Amino acid sequence: MHKKTLAALVGALCLLVIGAAWADDDYAPGTTHPTFDFGAAFGGDKLATENAFIGGHNTLYAGKSLYADFGVQHNLDDTDWSLKATAGVQRGFIPTHTAYPTFTRYPLDLLLLDNQGRWHFGFGLTYHANPKLQQNGTGPDAAFHDAVGGVLEVQYRIFGFRYTNIRYTSDGPCPGRCSYDGSTLGLYLNLVF
Repeated sequence: MHKKTLAALVGALCLLVIGAAWADDDYAPGTTHPTFDFGAAFGGDKLATENAFIGGHNTLYAGKSLYADFGVQHNLDDTDWSLKATAGVQRGFIPTHTAYPTFTRYPLDLLLLDNQGRWHFGFGLTYHANPKLQQNGTGPDAAFHDAVGGVLEVQYRIFGFRYTNIRYTSDGPCPGRCSYDGSTLGLYLNLVF
């Protein structure tokens, strides 16, 4: 496991322990709190394939990635609804011992959440800025137009499932395909402080 990935996981677990202490008070109406999400997403079209170190091959998909975001959640007065705005980074990669392809984008999310006790149901929009495929010498790099998509999520306490529907369109010449489905189903942890 890469040192950066391990450090990110340890940091997320530390935040998980700290955030669990405040979990029951974070949805009081009329309050505003910082929020942090960390998760893994799966899905999307194939972007790149690399031969594996010990045989076979590994594939990079437009949706398969790790992501983290940070933002603010405002709980609306006299209602169970909240407005959540976050900015983050989402990165897909093929971990190997040599250079590996990556697909990086920077999501901005705006969600409306319905808070029902420890259950939270959300929907909204995501804007993925600067999506780029970098193949690090294993193939041609590619840039994509910024993309807008829809988000649905369901969360129990700090654990959630999230569906994102989004499509990436090439920003340059298209020797192969010009459009890739980046839709994902993800698992995440949400910490509200």
